[in-house]
This record gives sequence, C-alpha cells and structure tokens, in this order.
Amino acid sequence: MSSAKITTKLGGADWAKVIPATVSHPTSPSERHKKYIYSLCMKACRLASESDAPRNVCCLGMKLSENNPLRRTGYRFFMLFHLATSIGGGFHFVASHWVLYDETKSATSTAWLVLSYLMPSLVLLPFCGVLADCCNRRKVLLLSTIYVLALDVLLVVMMAWGAFHPTHLYVYAVLMTSGSALFWTTLPAFLREHLSKAELLHANSLNTALMQGGYLLGAGVAGILYGHLGAIGSFSVAATGFAIAGFGWIFIRRWFPDCPRKPKGSVGLRSFFKEFAEGVGYARANKPLFFYALFGLAPGYAAHMSNVLLVGFSRDSLRAGSEGFGLLDMSYGIGAMLCGLVLPLFLKRFGMRPTMPTIALLGIATSCILVSFSHSLAFAMLCFAGFALFAQVVGILANTTLQRQCKEEVLGRLVSLVNVVQYLLAPILVWGLGIYAASPKGHLLHEDSLRDGFVAVAIFFLLLAAASLFGAYPFLKNQKEETTN
Repeated sequence: MSSAKITTKLGGADWAKVIPATVSHPTSPSERHKKYIYSLCMKACRLASESDAPRNVCCLGMKLSENNPLRRTGYRFFMLFHLATSIGGGFHFVASHWVLYDETKSATSTAWLVLSYLMPSLVLLPFCGVLADCCNRRKVLLLSTIYVLALDVLLVVMMAWGAFHPTHLYVYAVLMTSGSALFWTTLPAFLREHLSKAELLHANSLNTALMQGGYLLGAGVAGILYGHLGAIGSFSVAATGFAIAGFGWIFIRRWFPDCPRKPKGSVGLRSFFKEFAEGVGYARANKPLFFYALFGLAPGYAAHMSNVLLVGFSRDSLRAGSEGFGLLDMSYGIGAMLCGLVLPLFLKRFGMRPTMPTIALLGIATSCILVSFSHSLAFAMLCFAGFALFAQVVGILANTTLQRQCKEEVLGRLVSLVNVVQYLLAPILVWGLGIYAASPKGHLLHEDSLRDGFVAVAIFFLLLAAASLFGAYPFLKNQKEETTN
C-alpha cells in the first residue's frame, strides 16, 4: 500500500497546491476513498471556475455586482453562443408549426406536433437525470447539441431533394426530443457546477432574458422573413445556430474546466436503477422543496398550450398571417426578456415575498383572458408580453430555489423528476386543448373556439394559483423565517 499526492490537471493548471492531500491507494479503492477523491477534485474544479471571476468588472458601461455572473469571461462566452442557438431555434419553431398548419388547416395537427415533442421525454428523462449526474456535463451538452444539429441538417437535405412531407415533422420531433431532453436536464446542473449559489438568480434571469428572448425574437424575425426564406432557409438558420453552439461547448472548457464526476464501480441497468432510486429518495426526503420546484414548470405549460393555439389564432382569428404569428411570438420574447432584466433589480429593492408566485400566476390568467378578447395585433402582442413576463417570474424563482437548495451531485436527477411530472400532465393538457380549439364553437366566453381556448388556459392557471397557496406560499414563508432568524 503506497501513498501519493493527488494532482489534478484542470484547465491547464496544476492543482497539486490546491489539494495538498495525501491519501492511500489500495489495489481496490474503497467507496470512502473514491468519494473523498471526488470531493477534493470538485473543490478544485469550483476554484478553477471562480478564478475566472474578477471582483469589479464593467460590462457595456455598467458596473457589475459580485453576484452577477456576467463578470465571468466564461459565462459571457456561454451567453453569446447560446443566444445564437436560441435565435436559430425561433426560426425552427415558426417553420415547423407554419408548414404543418398550412398543410392541415387544423389546430389538432399542431397539438399532435407538440405531443410528439413531449411524449418521448417521459421515458427518457430518468436516464437523462442519471447521465447528467454521472458523466462529464460539458461533453453531455456537446454531444446532445451535435445530435440535434445532425437532425436539422438531415431535414434540410430531405427538403432540398424533394423527399420531405409535413408529416415527417412528427418523426423529427420525436428524435429531436432525445437530444433536447438530455440538454435541458444537464444545463441547470452544469451552471450549478460552475457558478456560486449567489450568482444563480442573476444567471437564471439572464438566461431567460437572452436565451428564451433570443429564441422568440428569432421566431418574430422568422415570421416576417418566412415568405422569402421558406422552410429550407428557416431550418438552415436553425442548423447554423446549433453549429455555433457545438463550437462553443468545445471551447468553453478554457474558462469552465471539466469537473470529474462521481466514480462508479459498474455501469449497467442495475447501476442506473440504483442511481435513480437515490434521486427519488432525495426528493422524498425534501418534499417541500420538490413540490415548490414543480411550480417552475409554469413557463413550460404556458409555452406548450400557447403553441397549440397561436398559429390558428394569428391566421384565422386575427387575420394577421405568418407575420402576425412571428410578431406574437416576438412579443412573448420581449416579455420574457423584460422579466429576466427587471426581476433581480426588483428582488434587490423589495425582497422576496412568499405571495409572489401566486400573484404571478394570477397575472398569467389575466393576460390569457385579455388575449382572448383582443381584436388587434398590437393589443394581442401587449397581452402576450405580459403573459410571458408573469410566467417567467414563477419559473425563475422556483428554478433558482431548486438549484440553491438541492445537493449539486443529485441536481440532474431532481431536475429530471420535476420534468417527468411536466410530461405526465402536459400531453393531456395539450391534446385536450387541441381538441377543444378544433371544435366548431366555444362553450366558455367566445363562440370562436381558438379565442375560447385562451380562456381555458386562464382557468388552468387560476387553479395553479390556488394550488400555490398550499405548495409555494408555506415553503417560501418558512424559508424567509429561517433567513430572518
């Protein structure tokens, strides 16, 4: 049995001085030794990431606080290439939904498309959570991005050869979900790995403002230019965005060095169930946190249900065509960006209130009602911006709390469990809304079933607001009391 000094090479730096520990290395290392080495390497990785964060930095003429991740060169690089991906995703969204609705003239077809994106995730998410916690997270994000890029390139080639039919989008959606589910499960864990807890609120707000905002602003530009670009041009822009992201995930290790994952004794189905059961056990032991994290699904539900209605609402109810469709999506992006930029300032000035999620959910419901009564594109855009703003408030607060309170080594699995709940309920909601929107007339407030569909969405969020009084309010009140004490 010999002794050796732990030396870890991270980001080109020698961390022997950072980890001046001496441990024994038996022929078959015990689980305790493996966990000890893993914890030391994680500390070194965190120090490597934090070394990229100078104390006082100005960005675009503004002095940034210590808790703003934009002071990190690596995070600014991440935002840059991921913004390009988001804008390309907006082009993809407009092209896929418009091609399908233009072919079928039915909201049911767009509901089927949304379902095609949702259903595979229900099976894939448990595996994604385990992979996010057991594998190199940067490489997982890189491979999932390259996979989606390959699918986009294949779709463009099929269109160029004349072998494409709009129904192929259902198959494409199922395949694409495999990569996107893995990506969005791993990304929160990757950020938690490299950012401090104090930076997470700013990070999630900025991600919302620039990434989701970029996605939906891209949709707005795509709607305006779709008549000139067509489906091939729009999907080509989407592929370009994913290609930029691929290069970004390769070079980001310069600032965010790869962190070693927990050593595993074996790989296989039995090991997967053991790791997944560990995540389920953590969720059961922290039920208040898990239930509050479920409210972070509000933006996802808002997007899924509005996607079912938006194409038909723009085309048939407002008579605004593809330009109106793109502008409505762009207004959603503006609302999301506004929330991401203003929310940290609001919380710094007024503090976190336990009633905020409930008030925001009521704001979502009110915005939906106003959208249903809108007869001009400008008013509908204003209402949609409010719809997005309130939805993102709920999502940012819940997701930030989850990242801060959850143990970093099980965060991927807990995120996947939260998303499993989303994909259990979302298909039922989306399908029911699609059937209702395709009916000859509405039965709530409007004869136009598309307008009445937004009333149905408002009722759903009113029910969520009522549920938040029992799930979100008590948890946040206890958190505030603990912080005060």
